[in-house]
Amino acid sequence: MYKSVLKTWIAPFLGVGALLSTHAFAQNAPLQTPPSTPVGLNDECSKELLISYFPKVFVLETLKKYNVPQDKWEAIASELAQKDKQVIKTVEEKAAKLDPNPLKDPQQRQAAVRLFRETLTDLFALTMKAHGIKDGKQITDMLNDIQQQKAKRFAMCMQKVSSEDSKGESKAENSATLGEKN
Repeated sequence: MYKSVLKTWIAPFLGVGALLSTHAFAQNAPLQTPPSTPVGLNDECSKELLISYFPKVFVLETLKKYNVPQDKWEAIASELAQKDKQVIKTVEEKAAKLDPNPLKDPQQRQAAVRLFRETLTDLFALTMKAHGIKDGKQITDMLNDIQQQKAKRFAMCMQKVSSEDSKGESKAENSATLGEKN
């Protein structure tokens, strides 16, 4: 259920819908890192990082950017990591109360996207308010910043995977051509 919800509803919400269904993110398929990949790119492009709602690396960057006191960063990141696990369950519970259930009706895609956004905003705002950040606009801007960082990272990772696939195809074509000459 989780993976179908992810592909059908969460991915479009993040603005990366069709990309999550590519071979690099196929079910149970690890992201293969080519030898030319810079050190650390495998971690930067891990499936876990890209599907997390509140990835620690992006949360910390946003907290820094918005001048949240550094002594609060770890607590906020840790709390958001826990709330990350609640997102799907919370959305499913909210959706089950609606008729029609937007997660089961493809024509209700916009309602599902709104439901995800509301849930993310609620969970994020609760955490921020618990740590003294009360300004609603700042909270919304911070959540948007995290999502923009995720979208940029996802695009970068997909570009890397795509360019490596192209290189692999070129190598295969070159090998076939060389084989014909011998």
